[in-house]
Amino acid sequence: MLDKLPYEIWECLARFLAQGDRVSLTYVGSSVRKAISPIIYQNLFLNEKPSVLSDSDPLLTNFWSVLNIRRAQYEEADQKLTALIRTLRESQLLSSYVEIIQCTWHLNTVLIKELLCVLGMQAVNLRQFRNFLRIELIDQLEILGPQLQSLVLPPPGVLPQEKVDPFYLPRIIKYLSRHSLENITSLNIFMDPGLFFGNVKPHFGKLRLRELELSLRDDNYSLESFNNRRLKYSDIFDTRYLEKLTILSWYENDNVDIYRKFFLDELLAFKNLKELTFMSFFFNDSFLRKCLQAFAQLRRLKLDYMFSQPIPQNTIELLARSPSQKTLQYLDLKFRPLDPYLITTNDGAASHFEINCSCKCSRCQEVIKDIIYQKVFPTPASSNIRSIEDIPKRDIITRIVSVSPIVPYTQFVDSRPGLSFVGDPVEDARQVINELLGRSLLTTGDITKVYHAHLHSLKRTFNYFLQRFPSLRYLTVNDVPTSVEEGPGGQLYNKPIYHSQYYETNQIYEVVDEENLFD
Repeated sequence: MLDKLPYEIWECLARFLAQGDRVSLTYVGSSVRKAISPIIYQNLFLNEKPSVLSDSDPLLTNFWSVLNIRRAQYEEADQKLTALIRTLRESQLLSSYVEIIQCTWHLNTVLIKELLCVLGMQAVNLRQFRNFLRIELIDQLEILGPQLQSLVLPPPGVLPQEKVDPFYLPRIIKYLSRHSLENITSLNIFMDPGLFFGNVKPHFGKLRLRELELSLRDDNYSLESFNNRRLKYSDIFDTRYLEKLTILSWYENDNVDIYRKFFLDELLAFKNLKELTFMSFFFNDSFLRKCLQAFAQLRRLKLDYMFSQPIPQNTIELLARSPSQKTLQYLDLKFRPLDPYLITTNDGAASHFEINCSCKCSRCQEVIKDIIYQKVFPTPASSNIRSIEDIPKRDIITRIVSVSPIVPYTQFVDSRPGLSFVGDPVEDARQVINELLGRSLLTTGDITKVYHAHLHSLKRTFNYFLQRFPSLRYLTVNDVPTSVEEGPGGQLYNKPIYHSQYYETNQIYEVVDEENLFD
């Protein structure tokens, strides 16, 4: 029966199958394997850390096939990547299925070179090879240049260079010449595009990019590297086409005004942006407000500033008054919560921890009584802060959310696989906290219960955003990723993307109608 289904049906069914289920189907028979293999190999996400599925929606990122790594060890990543290379080398057919490859930064460079050699000979349908740092890879990528729609111009070194090698730019120019610029829809560049294109290709048609990733770095080029005048962003990229903009700053202090140095105000001309991401920026509220006013069609917004800088509430209100208020579906930011966390510090005359419980549900009361007081602050004296070392010992909320996070890292929870830096994040957090407390009292179940209580403390904060952005589907506030779900009577609530088992929301009120009024 299964072997009679046409490919179009398999393509549709695959959307509702996790990667493990897709792989299992390849053992059903040759015809099923022939139908499902193109879907498995089409979009490859090459990870060097374990990938963690959302337990609330395991199909959330099944656009990708990932390396099945179970331990956060580079040796296992190398083994899996080697196996993939061997499989592709032995099958020109499987290689021909590969269309998109997304790398993570710390993959084994030698193995990636080997992979590119195989792809260069056999991956006739490869369209994108994205997200790499090593300039050593471009020699192997040159042969693929004419067919690629993505272009990564890697930096002169993994870290910003005090003096850029004089052979770097000629090497990049040669690499660039192998690409058909009219086909490029995605660009990742590690220098000012205005200087680069103004000196390398000053006379060419504007690039019709859909995606632009800017990495702002302080690499020191020689004075003779850029003799021609700088081009504006709108002179290089067609303003009508750009939909996704990601800007990553590599500057570790704010003694350089990156907004001025890289002419970021010029980007306000790209009115059709639908996705905007700032990462590792030093906060500039004026520029952010300009962006929110200029980009009226935003669907996705991620703001990740240095030192976890919260976005001011009046800036959120500006966004809520903008046209994007109706279109915004994805929001990820830091925000000063409207209610205090379960554990906070009071820095008065005698510094101490305070236990707060804005949620009065029975589960939160049990967490406060049975976990927070009995296991973390068992005596009145344990709430006193005698030294700075006491804070990381007992502030378990910050520990499980930010310091030893029990949720995996991902740039976008709905479109990129979550990656964990340890094999079992909850168990790792439990061990770390118990070691800091000097006694083994907390269980993994306790960690999850505390996390759920933390979400309950964010009730007013969650509702604040749901009330202002009616189209939201995903909301991450202060490193807590959630999906927006609909409950009884059309009430909206936030459900954790990870560790959702046994979670009960406190955002929904019981709906009473005339049928159950007297039940």
